[in-house]
Amino acid sequence: MNPMTKRKTTPNSTSESTRSRDEKKRDVDYKDLKHGKDLEHGSTATPFSRLAWALFADDWVNAAAQLADDIEWDMMPNLQKIAGKEDVIKFLKAGKNASAKEPVPLLNAATKEWGVWEYMNQGTVTKDMRVLAEADSDFQLGAEDTSALEGQRYAVAVCFVYQINEKGEIYLVHEYLDLANLKKQFK
Repeated sequence: MNPMTKRKTTPNSTSESTRSRDEKKRDVDYKDLKHGKDLEHGSTATPFSRLAWALFADDWVNAAAQLADDIEWDMMPNLQKIAGKEDVIKFLKAGKNASAKEPVPLLNAATKEWGVWEYMNQGTVTKDMRVLAEADSDFQLGAEDTSALEGQRYAVAVCFVYQINEKGEIYLVHEYLDLANLKKQFK
């Protein structure tokens, strides 16, 4: 089932045979994800967890290896799109360096075709916030001069829904974060 399309069913209308067939289609056992090793720091369970932990460790070679050359990264709060591995890596570096992050994974699941990685992005704003603000004006976060934010703590949930090509590379990412709540933390 494509995660981007909604199923048209009414509550409790699914027959027992359909339910068991749908359960067999899953590549992921969700009950094991809540407290499993998929959520541990450094997990390599999915393409996105490999990307994220490489990114947090400044291992840009392994981070880039998770991405297709023609990747498209869509930031859903403002509909900004970044296309191509080189530009996506540049944006990821700016985002990574904008704060001293202390990530807390919440969900890490993937099939052969798509996945979801959600984490609590918390940390302290660094002087490099200006680089992210230059790349995306929404990250000025209410301050004309981003240096005024340096040293401030923040926390925001971020969710990535992504698609995987036949080589196991991420080729499409939809990134969701509560930008309005993040901005409120800096007022």
